[in-house]
Amino acid sequence: MAGVNVRALALALILAACSAPAAPAPSANPAAPPAAGTPAQTGGGGTGAPATASPAPLEHVAIGNASPSLSYLPATLADKLGYYQEEGLAPEFPGVRGTAVIPALLQGDLDFTTLLSSVGASAGQGGATRIVQFHSIRLQHVIVARPDITSVEQLAGKRIAVESFATLPAFEARKLVEHFALPDVAIIAVGNEAERLAALEGGAADASVSGIPANLVAEHHGFPTLFRLSTILEVPQAGFGTSENLLREHPDRVTRTLRAAARALPVITSQRDLVVEKIGEIMDLSPEDAARAYELVADTYSPSGVPTDAQMAAYVELLNATAGVPADANPAQLADFTIARRVAAELGLPTP
Repeated sequence: MAGVNVRALALALILAACSAPAAPAPSANPAAPPAAGTPAQTGGGGTGAPATASPAPLEHVAIGNASPSLSYLPATLADKLGYYQEEGLAPEFPGVRGTAVIPALLQGDLDFTTLLSSVGASAGQGGATRIVQFHSIRLQHVIVARPDITSVEQLAGKRIAVESFATLPAFEARKLVEHFALPDVAIIAVGNEAERLAALEGGAADASVSGIPANLVAEHHGFPTLFRLSTILEVPQAGFGTSENLLREHPDRVTRTLRAAARALPVITSQRDLVVEKIGEIMDLSPEDAARAYELVADTYSPSGVPTDAQMAAYVELLNATAGVPADANPAQLADFTIARRVAAELGLPTP
């Protein structure tokens, strides 16, 4: 009987072992540290969230812009490189322009806009908007000209085409004439980039103010780039503007959005080939044109997202000439760089 009991006990032990749950196998891919700016997911004892936990949903952020532009490249490059997602954000870039920008910000339809002229003009007139980060701090426009014009001095007595008289290109043309003391220059209002190119081809203009990379179209039509206006005009152009309400009610969203864009700033100068590739994707350019565009704009971006006092004063002058903002407007009325400065310090970026 004892032998039977032993065999029964052995059989019971075997069956119990087969039915016991297996010990979990060690992870083949331990969790890596969170990316810069990503909140760490930790549980009790610092062991991390359970493997079955769902990631926190990304927070939607709407960033309005009018059309693809290299002036706010850091904002779109940050999207291409996944920096918003690492900050817990899901960015959307709806097309919004003109008079629709400010109502969209104030009503909460937009969180940010890259069209800072509208934000600055509104804030300068007492509106509840603020510029919170600058991405480009030099104007990204050039002078294209007839091929027989090979120096700026040869623009004396010539006709420079601009879009209209109360616009950025007109401001730039006047500054060019003043800087080089060019006599008898006629600044003529022609229209958009295509219409200005047509004026060059038809002989109605001798030169034109052109954006980058639109100037490459002119180059392909035989009108070379004569001069980069960024070499004489250190004026901020694009970045992020938002509402006072978002600054007050959702400072964390503002912080994470600004940090994503700020992380892209040093990439522009340190990873040329990667940025050229992304410029080609963003602007739908050939590799050759993307490389040419990069060379024309690489030195126009802020190292930190925060302008110098001189750059901010130049921006007030631009708004005075193009948007009727008083010449003595206080920069503090137009902008609030508190969060941008803090983000730059966290990332180790040089600030003024």
